[in-house]
Amino acid sequence: APVLKKINDALKVALKDPDFIKKQEGLGAVVVSDKRVEPAEHKKFVQAEVARFGPVIKAAGVYAD
Repeated sequence: APVLKKINDALKVALKDPDFIKKQEGLGAVVVSDKRVEPAEHKKFVQAEVARFGPVIKAAGVYAD
């Protein structure tokens, strides 16, 4: 867990950097600043997105190869 904390702390710093934000938004990314930057909350978010879009993707027969 110390490695995860170190990475998460660095992520929080990057997500407050205006140049980083501008570059990411220029690439079409949505830079979050809410509770999703915390590992447990991010995990919940990803699980919810998989539950939300998984059936649609399977029904469409789309695969990442």
